[in-house]
Amino acid sequence: MTLDSAEKADLKAHARAAIDATTAAFERGDIPRTEWQRRLSEVMSTLYLADDDPRWQSGFDGDATLWREARALILDAAPTSGTFLDVGCANGHLIESLSAWAQERGQTLEFYGLELDPALADAARRRLPHLAARIFTGNVSDWVPPLRFGCVRTGLEYVPAGDESALVERLALRFVSPGGRVIVGPVDDATLAGARAAFLAAGQQDPFVVSATDHRGKTRHVLWATVDEDASS
Repeated sequence: MTLDSAEKADLKAHARAAIDATTAAFERGDIPRTEWQRRLSEVMSTLYLADDDPRWQSGFDGDATLWREARALILDAAPTSGTFLDVGCANGHLIESLSAWAQERGQTLEFYGLELDPALADAARRRLPHLAARIFTGNVSDWVPPLRFGCVRTGLEYVPAGDESALVERLALRFVSPGGRVIVGPVDDATLAGARAAFLAAGQQDPFVVSATDHRGKTRHVLWATVDEDASS
């Protein structure tokens, strides 16, 4: 199915209303954090899977050129080789794209994905059958990874406001190999300072920032920091 712009706008409005209602319930104390996360992931899954476009299913409304301009900078924060976990991998299209772009750059990265919503995780496994065993279903806030990764990319929107530093700290202590990298983003200009503050509040070094501006004039940023060699769970 392919949605037109009006249908997409309508679905986005319904999703926004559902997110606002769920957040209000969490802030009142009616639901726990994990239920807030589950409900939001379900809302986003319904939105994403309403259209067959792989970028839409990854939470992006734009063509292939804009997609690359908006996401390829993640590789500027990644090492030249090693394991790479994408938290909130959705349908796996970002992993698929990063893998192709990394090969062009000469980066040899082994990609993994973590997705909270089962339907999106299944979509990722169907899209990437050769990586099906590396697409995990779980909540980043309590999932126990089967190995430490050389780098982990996340968005900070996967936890409630105020919990961003706790997410960065959890990734540094439990997901990333000592000497590996925590990567956050892409983020926009409005959220860059908050993302940087999350690293510092988590006890990490002041993160490096890589930036790129697309052909429409929007600038995005990716932050990354190296986890201390003596980090332990």
